[in-house]
Amino acid sequence: MHTYPLTTDRLAAWRSPSSRPSTETLFDAAAGTVAIGRHQDGGDAVLELYSTEGATHATITGLPGSGIGTLLGTLWDAEQAAALVEPWAVDPGGAHTAHRPLLRCADTAERAAELLAEARELVLSRVHGGLLQPTLKGYEPTDGHPLVTLTVVGLADLVQQDRRIERELEVIARWARRGGLSLRSVDRPGTAVPGLLGQILAGGSRIELLAGTGSSGQDQVLPGTGLLALPFGEPVLFRAWPPVPGA
Repeated sequence: MHTYPLTTDRLAAWRSPSSRPSTETLFDAAAGTVAIGRHQDGGDAVLELYSTEGATHATITGLPGSGIGTLLGTLWDAEQAAALVEPWAVDPGGAHTAHRPLLRCADTAERAAELLAEARELVLSRVHGGLLQPTLKGYEPTDGHPLVTLTVVGLADLVQQDRRIERELEVIARWARRGGLSLRSVDRPGTAVPGLLGQILAGGSRIELLAGTGSSGQDQVLPGTGLLALPFGEPVLFRAWPPVPGA
């Protein structure tokens, strides 16, 4: 997806952030964002979870070793520390979720279908109950109705392998914005999510981690280096926070 001009010299001269800030400071409830790293100008790189119009979806792509696990760890840590956000995850095989105390987590295809059915019921009950209808003040999560982030690892493969999962995700994605659920897909570069689901995800934020992609100059890109684009925005280079020691 990237169109940003990348050069080996430019990337090699860019130092990694020294350390991740305190977990409790990463989530900004007023802005609806989580700080995931730094831009080259020193400003925080943030992923939008919600705006005044509702929950925001996101697509993350990257190869093994590109820093996906560390990035997801930052997001989940920040969300678990925030009373207004509740992280759920579907991770077949448990590569990224093993040993993480997420409130809702599925590491098999069977459990994935069950968890997605729970997510669908949650979203529809909120929408039909009128609890999260858009107001003049706009959307905002509450302690009683926190924003749910639903991270699906290998989403493109899952929907191709199981039509039940595709149908569940289509319903979730259609109503998630009003129902207070941020859908987050995690896939390899070049994978495509088909149909309506892919169209909905295309309107969200995008993160492309670049390490290991083999493109010009990118064989020397450090893990965690990527491009971040907020909804309908242009991609901007960023570097994710490094792994937390001992995590």
